[in-house]
Amino acid sequence: MTAPVRGRSLVVDLHSHTTCSDGQTPPRDLIRLAKALGIDVLAVTDHDTVEGIPECLEEGRLLGVRVLPGIEVSSRLEGQDVHVLGLGIDHAAPGLLGRLEKLHASRRARIGEICDRLRRLGVALEPAEVLAEAGGKSIGRKHVARALFKKGLVRSLNEAFNRYLGQGSPANVPANELTPADAAQLILDYGGFPSLAHPGFLEDPQLAERILDSAPIRAIEVFHRYRSSTRHLRYLDLARRRDLRVTGGSDFHGDEHPHNGSLGSFRCPPEYWKEFEYRLRGL
Repeated sequence: MTAPVRGRSLVVDLHSHTTCSDGQTPPRDLIRLAKALGIDVLAVTDHDTVEGIPECLEEGRLLGVRVLPGIEVSSRLEGQDVHVLGLGIDHAAPGLLGRLEKLHASRRARIGEICDRLRRLGVALEPAEVLAEAGGKSIGRKHVARALFKKGLVRSLNEAFNRYLGQGSPANVPANELTPADAAQLILDYGGFPSLAHPGFLEDPQLAERILDSAPIRAIEVFHRYRSSTRHLRYLDLARRRDLRVTGGSDFHGDEHPHNGSLGSFRCPPEYWKEFEYRLRGL
């Protein structure tokens, strides 16, 4: 376990992204940034891919930053997007890599459908332009938003999501057919610890309860960049009532999206990390 610098608390960020999914920071640069910011433990949790983990682990060993291999698995329940973090996952398992490749094929097909919907709305964006924005990495709606912004079709990424890509918007296409139970089981199958990501962004506040009723999720992301500074208290209470571990992180992407923070700006407090790490080792 990484030891804190004498006289300060351990700094733990359990949610971050690289250019291997929809982040804007390459894997090694992410770890260098974490080192510069004094982060001791960083979970790298790209969307539906573990491609960046080996470089992050190598850089972490060089710089003395503990890198926790992770993933953020996309799923849906009751028509809403639900993300499940897989912390401590066996990122090199061949079975996991095979299952993720099937998800990636589905995501590429989804981009074609999104572009078809945009075209029907009078917005000219080709799948190839989005694929170029992703650079061959795991592709998602943020790459569509960035391509729209680059072409001058929207004034900001936020506008792209509000007008076209957000949940319930006219060009939104569900990411895949996994349920939260499927996502959590996938993570468990490969040695990870499933945590419900940013429940504060679910449109129905009670949906988090129903997700936890239906899926073998072991933790919940209490600390995140929620709209209200007290929103985390609801999920801290939920964790206590259901005996879930508590996680927290910045969801760093390197862009201005209002759901994301700067690296290390939202953290898993040391006391919760200690408890989580104990359970992680036991798993």
